Amino acid sequence: MPKPLFLHRPAGLYVRFRVPADLLGVVGSRFIVRPMHMVKGDHARLAAETMAVALSQSFDCLRKGEGVDLKKALDAARSAGRRDLTLGEVSLPNGVTLRNVQIDTPEDERQFRSIVREATQSSPIAEPSQPTVTSAPRAVPKKEGLLSHQIAVHLGDLQRANREKKTILDSRHTLRLLLGIVGDKQASALSADDCRLFFDEVPFWPRNASKQTENAGLSVREIIAKAKTAGGEAPAAHTLSKHRQRLSVFINFLLDNEILQKNPLKGIAKASKFDAEDDTGRAFTQPELDAIFEPVAFAEWSAKYPHRFFAPLIGLFTGARITEVCQLYVDDVATEHDVPGFHIRKSKPGQKLKNKSSLRFIPIAQPLLDAGFLTFVEDMRKAGQERLFPHLPNNDGNGFGRQMSRQFSTYIKSQGVSDPGMGFHAFRHTMATRLDRAGVGHGTIARITGHGLSGGVLPKFYIDAPSLPERLEALAKFEAGVKLPVYQSGQFAVTLRPAHKSSRHNI
Repeated sequence: MPKPLFLHRPAGLYVRFRVPADLLGVVGSRFIVRPMHMVKGDHARLAAETMAVALSQSFDCLRKGEGVDLKKALDAARSAGRRDLTLGEVSLPNGVTLRNVQIDTPEDERQFRSIVREATQSSPIAEPSQPTVTSAPRAVPKKEGLLSHQIAVHLGDLQRANREKKTILDSRHTLRLLLGIVGDKQASALSADDCRLFFDEVPFWPRNASKQTENAGLSVREIIAKAKTAGGEAPAAHTLSKHRQRLSVFINFLLDNEILQKNPLKGIAKASKFDAEDDTGRAFTQPELDAIFEPVAFAEWSAKYPHRFFAPLIGLFTGARITEVCQLYVDDVATEHDVPGFHIRKSKPGQKLKNKSSLRFIPIAQPLLDAGFLTFVEDMRKAGQERLFPHLPNNDGNGFGRQMSRQFSTYIKSQGVSDPGMGFHAFRHTMATRLDRAGVGHGTIARITGHGLSGGVLPKFYIDAPSLPERLEALAKFEAGVKLPVYQSGQFAVTLRPAHKSSRHNI
């Protein structure tokens, strides 16, 4: 059961609950905070305990794919818990229902807490510290064959294997929809027709459906049925591809554990292949680059934080992904074979790579050197910073680029770059497109951008010293057509002081 924590604020008493790790992607925040509308004391403690029980039940509903209005559930529980210290009716996680419970003395409160604690410990609902339900009760062996149980075991395996947090969340989301669409049947009976039904229905699942209050109490099937009637924007191709990929991983798990005898996906045709990079926008036009780097507007927007100043410059002259840029550490900037450049790698806390081709060394283009980038790196080193951009957090474990992506997208919209899909990733398209037009070979472009090389063959060493002259020559052919601002030593000295401590908490 979530543990309530009281917060004293100028507006009054509040209570905070931590969201389980497996539901972060559904709820969208690490904590749920609600006002108590009362002073701290027996009434407040009882109301908070009642809210914790209601929240535990709501979390269980979310795991089953049912829509829940968390705030409404908590407010109702708070009201029930404060009414003369009497509980009209409370259903505990283990199925026990308490009716007309009167709590007048500290002993009554102690007994109530004991009952709630015992009910929670015997409940299959996951605790925040152990968010994955790894097994059904051994006393009912039939449940072990159910799809819901095998999904829980599979997710537990992924967690124990230290898979990326986002991978686990994606799998949990896909399999939650699968369970809601085909029903909690025997996993051994999962058929090709079930998979076809899943592929037919999942395109209608609305974005952020579980967070919408109008879906509270509705099942996956009911939400999809409502979405079919209302209409709406179809999901992106890469979203549907991800659903199939996560379903395929789960089916392989069932095959490996001899729960399924044959692969139900084998006879189902795959959608036409697409380039995920091409599904995320286009290159910036020259007028758009002129607007983004307009001296007055860019200087005003980037004045306070180093990531706003240098991340767009690095993106423009490397074509690197936003996560690759934002996760750079100071010692990722190094000189190899007399060539200064960026190590794009996964060697420090919080760093991640999209694939093997992403591991590379990108020379620093001359315009970036002229903009004082190495002076900035030295200033960060002298300031004792480990990361180049210490103000960027990685709270959800999905990388350091999320906040920068939002900030940059908001900024370019204010500058008139408002087409759908336009954001930091467009630098990547811009680099590849302009180098291709300049006659640079695709193999050289791939070594710069981190795409897979022709035939899928990777260089033996990712620095690939023999190709460094080619990459330098290629980057010299890249024409940005804009004048870059020049960094002044100590420019972010004031801003960096508070970031010095926080940088250690965000990795």
